[in-house]
Amino acid sequence: FYPADPAALKEEITRYLVFLQIKRDLYHGRLLCKTSDAALLAAYILQAEIGDYDSGKHPEGYSSKFQFFPKHSEKLERKIAEIHKTELSGQTPATSELNFLRKAQTLETYGVDPHPCKDVSGNAAFLAFTPFGFVVLQGNKRVHFIKWNEVTKLKFEGKTFYLYVSQKEKKGIGSCPV
Repeated sequence: FYPADPAALKEEITRYLVFLQIKRDLYHGRLLCKTSDAALLAAYILQAEIGDYDSGKHPEGYSSKFQFFPKHSEKLERKIAEIHKTELSGQTPATSELNFLRKAQTLETYGVDPHPCKDVSGNAAFLAFTPFGFVVLQGNKRVHFIKWNEVTKLKFEGKTFYLYVSQKEKKGIGSCPV
């Protein structure tokens, strides 16, 4: 479950559960983003979990004790700590989580649930379901984005999933074995 606007969720516990879900996506490498965005997201997590930076409590390299991504460098750890020290002071955990959600929802891979498939030419691809529609990915590159309101028909035949959309150039763009 990925709401289109997680910041608009009324219940704080629901926002927190979505925060944990997206934090998990970041850790498992499903939420792809630029290094600067990754550093900001990780700094929000730090602020939410340990509060304001305190030089007495947080020695050099304190951010390396947290695992935010599948792999990361010392340079990224320093950037995370720098943002945490200088930009997030005074934010409550709830505010940091809310800012994390606002940033995460702007990323291209927010809420993407990819499934291997083939396009109409037989090329390997991924069909991903998002809160906003369908995304067709080849490698890590988005090649098509289809909004939910453009979908005219969904069809299953055996293990094949067909997606039909209202624009002719996208009609029947691919199938996905289930």
